[in-house]
Parts: sequence; C-alpha cells; structure tokens
Amino acid sequence: MHSIFNLILSFRRFFSLLVTVILSLIMITSPPMKQAATLRFLSMTAFFPLQVALSQTTKIRNIFGENRHLRAEVVRLSAEVAELQEKAQENKRLRDMLDLADNFDYSLLPVRVIAQDPSPAQRSIVVTAGVSDSAAMWMPLVNERGVVGKVVQVMHRISLVQLLKDPSNRTGVLFRRTRATGILETENGNDFFVQCRSHEPIEEGDTIVTSGLGGIYPRGLNVGTVKKIAPDPDPLFKQVEVAMSVDFNHIEELFIMRLSPQWSAFRTELDSIEFDND
Repeated sequence: MHSIFNLILSFRRFFSLLVTVILSLIMITSPPMKQAATLRFLSMTAFFPLQVALSQTTKIRNIFGENRHLRAEVVRLSAEVAELQEKAQENKRLRDMLDLADNFDYSLLPVRVIAQDPSPAQRSIVVTAGVSDSAAMWMPLVNERGVVGKVVQVMHRISLVQLLKDPSNRTGVLFRRTRATGILETENGNDFFVQCRSHEPIEEGDTIVTSGLGGIYPRGLNVGTVKKIAPDPDPLFKQVEVAMSVDFNHIEELFIMRLSPQWSAFRTELDSIEFDND
C-alpha cells in the first residue's frame, strides 16, 4: 500500500491526467441523468474541499486586510490622542500664564522657546520676539512659576535669553519673611545658593523673591524657597541652598516683561540734571 502511494505521488501529474480523462469519458458516454449524478458526486467529494479551501483563503485575505486597516486606524487614533493630550497640556500652561498676566501691572509679551543651548549647562535659550516686537536688552522673562532670565541679545524677530542657571549670572534676591537680601549664585547650573549673614533668622521653606536692587528684575518675582542652611567657611556668613521655582528643563511658553532696566532710567535722570559750574 505504501509503495502504491509513493508511486502515485511520483507520477501525480500522469495519474491526475488519467483520472481527468477517465472522468471526461464517463461524462461523455453517460446519459444525462448519469452525468448529473456524477457532477453531484464530484461536487460533494472532489470539488467540495477545494471550494472550502478557496472560501477560507478568501476569508483569511479579508481578515489580513481588515487587520491592516485596523492597525492603521489605531496608529491614526494614537497620534490624535497624543496631539490632544499635548494641546490640553498647552492650554493648561497658557491658562496659568493668563492668570499670571492678570496679576501683573507690567506689559507682558508672550513668547515661545524655539532653541536651547545644546551644552549640558543649558545657559541660554532663544525666544520668538525681537526688535520688531519691541523686545530690548535686559528685559526680564517670567513664566507662571517665577523669573526665568533676561534678554542679552536682540535681533529682528528673535532674542537670546540668559537663564538664571547660567553660572556667570548674579541675581539680587530678597527673603520675603525676614527682608534679608543676598545674591543668588550657582557654580554648575543645578545647585543654587545665597550667602547670608550668620545672624539672619532664615528658616527652611522661606520664600525667596527678586530684590529689585540689581536694576534688571523688579522686586517680588518668585525665585524659589530655602531648601537647606549650611555653615560657611567664613563664620560671619552662612550658605542658604535654594530650591528654584522654575524647572529650567521644561520651559516652553514665557513672557517678556516690557520694562526698561532701572539703572537706564537712573542714568537718563542723571543726564538731565544741570550742574552749576560756579
């Protein structure tokens, strides 16, 4: 039996042709009733599995096509969800900034961050406002959390902003509760500190704002809070570590405060004074 099966497999084309010829001869020589019965028999035996296979193949092809369509739809919907989530976060940030604008008496110019310093220190950013938008040197920038930096270079439609985290930056600050003043400093752009006299009654959690004494930032802009108080090598001072209010790694929308530096106004006032030469 096994050898017969192997023989049929070896000469399957010949046997297929032989079976086809025999069935054709039977169909030709048989009467119409016999031909109809033969067709019914072939349909139920030989052709039925082929029909089932073709039907299943069509269903599988349709399933694969539907799966491709569903995957494309999932990708599209995922992109739409991501876009809506981003818009929702942006709307929240903008609502917070509108609340900030309502609380300021200054003229505020909304801007977006379009470039950042690629170095690890990330000392500066570029924003979407320039001379054409009435932006000028030394104008402060803030967001809903507090002060961010100041304009240090102005072009036609963009401006370069020096961030507070730049180690070369020095900002006058005020401890709101004690009214003590100091200079905000950083050596690496991540750890901020203020040196204060050792007798100042500063406590952890105290709020720190801009002092308005540097001529750039007006008084009262939020800077951060006291994180830790450590002794200084000089016994007359102590070092106050500061937790900054602004997350400099996540700044997107800002406001430029349209105000002239205080020392520029002082210089203009002094230039207007006439001195008697007598």
